Amino acid sequence: MLTELFSEFIDIYPGEKNGVKESVDKNYGHLRSTKIMTKELPALVQQMSGLSLNQYDFKGSVGKGIMTEIPNLCILDNAITNSPERGYYIVYLFDSRMTKFYLTLLVAWTQFEKYYDHPRQARKAILKLQQALRNQFDTLTSFSSGELGLLAERTRTKGYIHGTLFHKVYFIDEMPSDQMLLNDLQQMATLYRIMKEEIGTDILHKTIPTEADFQLDIQTATPVQLPDGPVSRPPKVSRAPTKWQRNPSISSDALLRAHYRCEVDPAHETFTSKKNKHPFVEAHHFLPMAVQDNYPYSLDVAENIIALCPTCHRAFHHGENDYKKELIIRFYEERKLGLQRRGINISEGVLLDIYLKQDDIIE
Repeated sequence: MLTELFSEFIDIYPGEKNGVKESVDKNYGHLRSTKIMTKELPALVQQMSGLSLNQYDFKGSVGKGIMTEIPNLCILDNAITNSPERGYYIVYLFDSRMTKFYLTLLVAWTQFEKYYDHPRQARKAILKLQQALRNQFDTLTSFSSGELGLLAERTRTKGYIHGTLFHKVYFIDEMPSDQMLLNDLQQMATLYRIMKEEIGTDILHKTIPTEADFQLDIQTATPVQLPDGPVSRPPKVSRAPTKWQRNPSISSDALLRAHYRCEVDPAHETFTSKKNKHPFVEAHHFLPMAVQDNYPYSLDVAENIIALCPTCHRAFHHGENDYKKELIIRFYEERKLGLQRRGINISEGVLLDIYLKQDDIIE
């Protein structure tokens, strides 16, 4: 039922939008595609998904006046928003060429556009929030966090791209089954609910620290030396299993121990931090905090933190595997005894697996 209705809309919308072919629904008084998107699809999605009308609004749109390049069907949690121009919500977005459509969880662009004085400020703010939310919730979902592949001609369409957190794409020539559509929607609704529980309803004024924020916090944090021996695990940042809190003061101590020099090569040049007037180096957790759940003691200890110039830090994350392997073997030999004194026992092979096979969890 769902697949057939999606397919009918996709088939007739381009012609009706361009005035090439029109089929007015006599009982409705409007174009057939308009009735599908604004009446039939919202009702059917709600009925088949089981999402409560007491909690959610289902709103389909083909535009006001001029038919839109990106038709959409929004699913809005009433506690967060009652308008696609505010908050964050689930939405089906239809590509302008009608070759594919997306199930997405996105933050409304219009609220940023109205709040900030200049479009550039609005774009910068929403993209920073987008990255922070992706980082916080990516391990809770298998949905893509890559850029949305919409053809963006209008400002609103570009807003969809800026605001999308996670998505799944469906291609018209490989239409999904009803069950697949419903399963995906249920998973997205679960992620939507978890996000509401953890970040609240006011997304516009929400500040979520990013990796860049953490590295800047280190520059001004007072170094803290931990007592000898194993340290209790830190608290979790969120429900996500790989998100654990890092203490900037512990990282600051690690940079101090390294004399603010890159530990790959102290001769590496970097700029002077305006925050602390030392050479700018970043803190990298050698055994990533993402695997903290596998260890009974804290990984957020100076013995597990390497001071790196920005280029070498990126190499740990994005370098070719052969080079990363060299770095891992070297630092494992240098750090293994210190890690053991902290109650952290790990083999070289496990570290290689983390870096070479699971790059997406390294932080």
